[in-house]
Amino acid sequence: MVPIKEAITSGSWLQCEKRNNLFEANQFRIKVNSFRKLNLSEIDEPEEINDLENSAVLWLMNIEVVNLNKEPTKTHNNVYGLKLVDNDDFIFPVFLDGHLNCFSDFAKTSGLKRFYAGTILPKIKTLGSLVFQLPDDDDAEYFISLEDNGIVQEV
Repeated sequence: MVPIKEAITSGSWLQCEKRNNLFEANQFRIKVNSFRKLNLSEIDEPEEINDLENSAVLWLMNIEVVNLNKEPTKTHNNVYGLKLVDNDDFIFPVFLDGHLNCFSDFAKTSGLKRFYAGTILPKIKTLGSLVFQLPDDDDAEYFISLEDNGIVQEV
């Protein structure tokens, strides 16, 4: 696991690898450009967002991704497998919502739409964003991790 603040400050690329059900490796790299708290007023028609908890806060992570597999991969096989882990080991997956991630104007301008049900070509840097639903705690420190016991390490 890599601390988000450290990943942003260093500007380093993070090597990510996880295995699918057939034990085939899925490899990609990410570079975290920013991680910021969202204000719902930035989003057009925020009332259309489903499953948003009243006490939660949305955070936007802007990333660059490079697919290291020989073939194009669906985003659900790589970037949507990312998760955040806080300093108490609580896990927070990428927050997915059709309105927020695809249909809103905000999805287009923020980069959320790029990864929503998309494909990432090999060896080509792709810029987009992910959103996370997190507790309202400005002092929490988050670490980047990967589902299914995947590996995330600084390159």
